[in-house]
Amino acid sequence: MRMRTASTLAVLLALGCLRVAAAQPVMARIDQISPQTAQALRTAPGVAWWAEFGDELLLVGDTPRLLSQRALAPMRVLDGVDPARLYLHADGCAHGASTVHRAIGVTLARAGHWELRALRDGETIAADDPGHWQPLPRNQVVIGRYRPDGAAAPADPLVAPLVARIDAGRWYGDVETLAGWDRNSFGSGILAARDWLGERFSSLGLQVGQPSFTLQGRTLYNVTATWTGSAEPDDWIVVGGHYDAIGSGFAPGADDNASGCAGVLELARAVTAFRPRRTIVFVCYSGEEQGLHGSAAHVAALRAGGDLDKVSAMINMDMIGYSRDGQLDVLLETNTQNRAYIERFAAVAATYAPELGTLLSTNPYGSDHIPYLQAGVRALLTIQGDDTNYPHYHASTDTPSNMDAGGWSRPIGGAILRMNAAMLAELSGASDRIFADGAGDGG
Repeated sequence: MRMRTASTLAVLLALGCLRVAAAQPVMARIDQISPQTAQALRTAPGVAWWAEFGDELLLVGDTPRLLSQRALAPMRVLDGVDPARLYLHADGCAHGASTVHRAIGVTLARAGHWELRALRDGETIAADDPGHWQPLPRNQVVIGRYRPDGAAAPADPLVAPLVARIDAGRWYGDVETLAGWDRNSFGSGILAARDWLGERFSSLGLQVGQPSFTLQGRTLYNVTATWTGSAEPDDWIVVGGHYDAIGSGFAPGADDNASGCAGVLELARAVTAFRPRRTIVFVCYSGEEQGLHGSAAHVAALRAGGDLDKVSAMINMDMIGYSRDGQLDVLLETNTQNRAYIERFAAVAATYAPELGTLLSTNPYGSDHIPYLQAGVRALLTIQGDDTNYPHYHASTDTPSNMDAGGWSRPIGGAILRMNAAMLAELSGASDRIFADGAGDGG
């Protein structure tokens, strides 16, 4: 059936041949339109308020007038949806959220680890689960797709050799190694993973530590690996990702989060070869799945040691190895104060990993960037765009083969790592040490 034109739709509305309840919100698909057209939709006649969510633009107001703008973008009416009962629901990294809590409401759209949900009549948010829910903000880009106005910047010849050191095959091999252990924070396999990570970092010439903390009466360990900056040692960058996993029975945690932990190791291989000017602290956390305890312990240790003010930036990697359909989306997430930080990452991705589609969010939730943001550090999360669609999330079936069921693990993991490597080069001053032959100056 052909889509009616805007003029035909207007006639039908005027004649009363097409009846649409004025209170029903409209969802417009905006992934194939320009930023200017999206802005025209936000300010179109009849719009009372709007919210942008990934590739969808929610419009609320005079529904017939909203539909008259159908020529600008495909639209659908959200039948029976009360705009006052729209919420954001954090799905991925939902520590301890029960199936009952996650079943509340109707899912209207997904982007990153957020879902847009409409509560049904009589449904309420459980008193013990408020943290996974936020009322939908009005007149905001909740999660926006990065759409640059012009062409991407050319690659910096001082950064390109560093980015070229990223080896997606080697990274995937490390994912397979880590997934061979049951890495539950309270199991014995995580100790083997801890020691293996320490050995790998040590082989790169980094200063390795295994700082401990206590959780539920048990001793857990982070793994830290420090490169002391060649010129500005008191300016620190933290690169982190958790190495613990969770699931029923054996917990291989390939995507969540051997992928991000192996990414920390791969970035250490790439960047430290070029003798960065500033100090980089690589951290693999445990206790994340029980509530971000490893990263919180690291922030506490930084504060206690008088080093927190030295940290100028933090990069977190959590679930970077899965794509449902080969559309290589990455979500970049921080808070509103650091919007420019994720926008810079998106611009870098356009240059060094142009196959990535970048989604930007200033609604931080549920991963190891949170303790740093709470401490006032400029921090962000890099996570696959399809994490809410990963069918093996927090299950014993989160294995490398299932993570890579469509053959997309190396493409998306490699692309995210190239973006992060280029940005880490900029943050740490690694590019200052690169010569045309890719070797440091030894100074």
